[in-house]
Amino acid sequence: MGITLGKNIKTYRKNKGFTQEELADLLNITPQAISKWESGSGLPDVLMLIPLAQVLGVSTDALLGYDSISENEEIIVRVKETVGTIRSEENDRAKATYRVCEYLSTETTLNPGCFEIIKDYVQETANLSMYADPDLENRFPDDQEKIRTICKDAVRKGVYLISHCSDKLLVERAHNAVAWIYIHMKDYDNAREHIAVLPSISTGMIQEKIGMELTFFENGFEKMKNDIADNSVKLFDLVSSFLNTIAQDYGWYNMDKEESYKICDWCEGIVTAFAARKESVNIEHYLRIRRSIAFFRLVAARRLGDKQEAEKLYADFEKKIQTEDLTDEEKAEIIRLLNNDITYYARYT
Repeated sequence: MGITLGKNIKTYRKNKGFTQEELADLLNITPQAISKWESGSGLPDVLMLIPLAQVLGVSTDALLGYDSISENEEIIVRVKETVGTIRSEENDRAKATYRVCEYLSTETTLNPGCFEIIKDYVQETANLSMYADPDLENRFPDDQEKIRTICKDAVRKGVYLISHCSDKLLVERAHNAVAWIYIHMKDYDNAREHIAVLPSISTGMIQEKIGMELTFFENGFEKMKNDIADNSVKLFDLVSSFLNTIAQDYGWYNMDKEESYKICDWCEGIVTAFAARKESVNIEHYLRIRRSIAFFRLVAARRLGDKQEAEKLYADFEKKIQTEDLTDEEKAEIIRLLNNDITYYARYT
């Protein structure tokens, strides 16, 4: 217990940005006491647990280690298998997401300490809110009140995760998903609050960037090369995400077809140039972004009434893919994904 509690105190203290001295001042105790707790050589008095948890912004259960994801592994495996079964049974992706959210709503109520499942629930609800958004797909016009109840439940549980979970990645994903739910609920002020606490690339002070330099100074360039390879894949995923949004918005909303084509071409050029170094990309993500940009180019043509041009764009893209340095299975996968999108979104174009 001492080691677990001490480790948790140290983790939550650092998450809050406190030094040992600052935490000691807030609790009106000595820094030496904090040091002993964190090293496991001493334990806080039981009367200190509640004020300690309050200062660190976590529950006493979390502080004592009762919310560890590892303790919920069986629940996580079972729930994810059930979600997979639901998706395999339902061909309509919007309806499948609706069913998944209803299922996860119950599971997260029964397992409030399983943050991995809560994160999944909030992310799935963000997708559901997009499908239900009257200004976008409006897939469930007769269930708006029920879906709004699910959204409110997911937001509440997402905020609980944010307040009590020590896993920064889960917290960031929850902030991101909650922001999307608020956007589709047209609650833009609350969306901004969650967006504001997410990491920003604007400062350039990214942990992966300085981490590579740390590896170099500590272990030399050969070790740094491993960091470069890993971070290149992360960078590709980040850039792809931005380009996907840009191509999507120009495809769906821009009224200048030629401008939309140029933007999609620009996005595709960046993606293919990045992927020239194969080890710098996640191939699954590469296939998906290629299909997405191609699809949004088709959307621009079809939405503005040029069906013939859309058919030509499709044929040109299919030929282009066949000339690329991809396996036959990868080429087929891009076209399969593209065809799925064309089928699903046909009523909008």
